[in-house]
Amino acid sequence: MAASQWALVATLTLVSMLAQIDKNVLVLMVGPIQRDFGVGDVQISFLIGAAFAMANIAIGLPAGWLADRFNRRLIIAGGVLVWSLAVASNAFASTFLALVVARIVVGGAEALIPPSAYSLIRDGVDAERRARAMSVYTMGLMLGTGLSLVLGGPMLAWIQSAGIRSIAGFGDVPPWQMALFLIGLVGLPTALLIGLNRDPGRHHADGAAGGSAVKLGLADVWRTLAAQRTVFLPLLVFAAANSIITFGLGSWIPTMTARRFHIGMREIGLMQGGLLLTMGPIGLWLAGLVMDRKRGGTLQNIAGVGVVVSAVVPTLATLLCQSGNLATFWSIDAAVVLFSWTFMAVTSTLVARTVPPTMVGTAMAVVLVINGLIGQGLAPTLIAVVGQRAYGNDPQSLSSAMGAVFTGAGIVAFAAALLLYRAVKGRPSPVPAMTDAAPIASR
Repeated sequence: MAASQWALVATLTLVSMLAQIDKNVLVLMVGPIQRDFGVGDVQISFLIGAAFAMANIAIGLPAGWLADRFNRRLIIAGGVLVWSLAVASNAFASTFLALVVARIVVGGAEALIPPSAYSLIRDGVDAERRARAMSVYTMGLMLGTGLSLVLGGPMLAWIQSAGIRSIAGFGDVPPWQMALFLIGLVGLPTALLIGLNRDPGRHHADGAAGGSAVKLGLADVWRTLAAQRTVFLPLLVFAAANSIITFGLGSWIPTMTARRFHIGMREIGLMQGGLLLTMGPIGLWLAGLVMDRKRGGTLQNIAGVGVVVSAVVPTLATLLCQSGNLATFWSIDAAVVLFSWTFMAVTSTLVARTVPPTMVGTAMAVVLVINGLIGQGLAPTLIAVVGQRAYGNDPQSLSSAMGAVFTGAGIVAFAAALLLYRAVKGRPSPVPAMTDAAPIASR
């Protein structure tokens, strides 16, 4: 039973990893895109941030509604097919607007995946290992981002040196567009993998607060969240503030590092990607172990991890932006990566502990929409605007703006984490073992 549960988690993690590769490889192509289309940092920030987030926000809540009602494996497969085709279509973009449109489609299709994935993990993994399962799934975010950085630079160099420029029936394209075309094609067969896993059915009576009928509307979700607002308001603020830091780093750290230390994107990609592939999973697995202590963990354990993360990550991220020595920079960056995505493991585990199982998809969609709006959508552009307005032509305006934004976000995140810890302190975990629940046949 445990093996099949981890197989499901592994498949969902692979899908998440692919999504992050397709999403984040674009940050390595900022220079060529700016050169080919004549756009500045603010326009690029819209492409890599807001354009993706707009669709994520628009599709997020409907994706949660779908996850709580329909076949979650088909939703995931459809999302993978659409976003892979959209990434490949970048090869045919002849204007910056066409890139933006493709990016919007990618964002919308990828928004379909997480609510269904979180819902499948909630129903398919026993409570005593669920925090670790959520942490492993979150690893897909870091592993995919790391692979996009590690493989993206060498892939671009290989395409350029090999002279691979022609697409049958279309003609020659620049190396960065050819890379996107090939990456998009690789994603297509991945859509079939989710079908290899058995659907766990829907568990509706395993002790989560308010377990009830399957067909619940968005109004029921809002009422449930409002009834537990002392937990969910600080939880949402905690997640959003941490997402500003995490998405801000993800969007701008390659460009900031290149400008600050005058090194190439290939070297940056290999180093940053290597850290994401190693330090990130280690940090998430350790966080999962801490949260799973005492037979599935207590709410206080989980919130305590959130307090630590909200103190450490903003401090280290701000120091990272101020570092003037390359060796010190990478050392601090390794520590940042160790902790940076733990906030999503904390958030998803608390949601799974405190809402009815039939609402997990929609509740997580609410979290992801807010994160998309503030983290993916606002953070990259906010950093670019602060750099332009506050620091002007300073060569280090980007790193200074990142440090200023991360400091502000960190204060908010830490305050919210303390409120969250206070709200759950002493509460028993409402979730017993999954085997106590009765599954509902999935449609």
